[in-house]
Amino acid sequence: MFNADWVQRFSSLIARHTGLLIRPQDERNLCKKLEQRLLRLGLSSASQYYELLRLGVDNPLTVDRQTNASRREWKALIRRLVVTESYFFRDRGQFELLRSRLLPEILVKKRNIAAQQGQRPQLKIWSAACASGEEPYSLAMVLWELLSDRDRWDLQIMGTDINDESLAHARRGDYSAWSFRQVDASVRRQYFQQQGDRYLLNPEIRRLVSFKRLNLVSDPFPDVNLNLYDLDLILCRNVFIYFNQRAIEQVLDKFYHSLGMGGYLIAAHAELQSSNHHRFHSQLFPQSVVYQRCDRLEPHSQISGRSPIAPPPRCQAPPPTTPLTVLSQPSTAVPLERLAPPVMPKIEPGPSLKAEPPHWQEACRHFQASAYGRAIHSAERVLSEQPRHVDAYLLIARAYANLGEYQKAVYYCLQALEIDSLAVGPHYLLAHLYEAQGNIDRAKQVLKKIVYLAPKMPLAYLELAQIYRLEGDLRRATHMEGSAVKLLRSLPPSTPMDVDTQLTAGDLLQQLNQP
Repeated sequence: MFNADWVQRFSSLIARHTGLLIRPQDERNLCKKLEQRLLRLGLSSASQYYELLRLGVDNPLTVDRQTNASRREWKALIRRLVVTESYFFRDRGQFELLRSRLLPEILVKKRNIAAQQGQRPQLKIWSAACASGEEPYSLAMVLWELLSDRDRWDLQIMGTDINDESLAHARRGDYSAWSFRQVDASVRRQYFQQQGDRYLLNPEIRRLVSFKRLNLVSDPFPDVNLNLYDLDLILCRNVFIYFNQRAIEQVLDKFYHSLGMGGYLIAAHAELQSSNHHRFHSQLFPQSVVYQRCDRLEPHSQISGRSPIAPPPRCQAPPPTTPLTVLSQPSTAVPLERLAPPVMPKIEPGPSLKAEPPHWQEACRHFQASAYGRAIHSAERVLSEQPRHVDAYLLIARAYANLGEYQKAVYYCLQALEIDSLAVGPHYLLAHLYEAQGNIDRAKQVLKKIVYLAPKMPLAYLELAQIYRLEGDLRRATHMEGSAVKLLRSLPPSTPMDVDTQLTAGDLLQQLNQP
């Protein structure tokens, strides 16, 4: 029913209306979804369904029975096309940046402005494409903790999404345990009330956030009616990866004009690396790249009716910021004696159907030659082509670790785990980094997870044994070491244990004084 020509026509129409890019590998799945909708509506041909959808796109201002039917069908189709899955405090690095740096800076600025004007301080944040609300509610929780005088503030957090079902879920504010998979239990206890297997968000946090439906591509903004103007911060994460280039440029242009002077935009890592950042000024922090509106009023700035993308003007960049301290203050815990650089375990790669991007081999060569700066640069180019390349994130993390920039290395490990939470390599490096920073408890937690994920990996058992021995828990240390020896004896002595094949199972047994 949907031949190649029809698939192309539907893909173009969807991109035009929503900005969503239908990749060749997604076309079969798209056909299934289109066929399901066609059958549900009782239509007999692809052309009938196409004309129904096209009506709403070609007549955005018309209000009659047919165009209303088209708009209803778009809502139903979009529910099947977009990803709605999220969780609280997704991307810990970016939330740490918000909590420790960006939000405190914005709050001071807004307090000063309010004091000069004799008004109540106001803060406006927009979570664009908020799915079921975890992101704007996470922001509300951070502000709840940062503002002891929050009753004096006019706090406005807006969440928008194209999916009506997701917005209804967000407004209810009830979640399953899956939405807390990277959140400390204390957060759940503090802000949620358990009801059976669901968790209901406290009303005081819910009241801080409002939700509205918005199509980032086809709806105009800034918009006074939606309160989307003069914003202090916009979060739009894990969205641009689904957009075509034209849609990205359109949305960036609208974001720019929706921000107040000096306002910030945060996207997911690497989403905008290959894009024209428009007039934004990029700031690089260890946790993330942040985009800031240039601090200069444009002569014809209006709240609505922006012209399409204009050439970037010459603008005055914001004053330079002081970079964050790369290494956090070490704890008083006694750091372990570490191998430097850390030994990375040998992990058999899974089958890959994708060709490696051209810069990947280059990145690997630079890394092997200890040219870590070049390796990072090449790996970043890989990420601009394949933003979900886990090994590229890991290579960058290893390079930063070898340069002694542990906080950056931690950040890239977490980015890799954001894509593949079961990947052993990033977990292993993360454990080393936490140990190097003196965070032994967290290192131990990560190593235990590795033992669960890869129960036949001797290095993880030996690392745990070392920690237990330093803690004086000789019983557990002996048990872990015994498990490692048992695994090593089951392997041929020449079996490589690390990615550089310099350490073998036989070497390890010899180091342990085991025959």
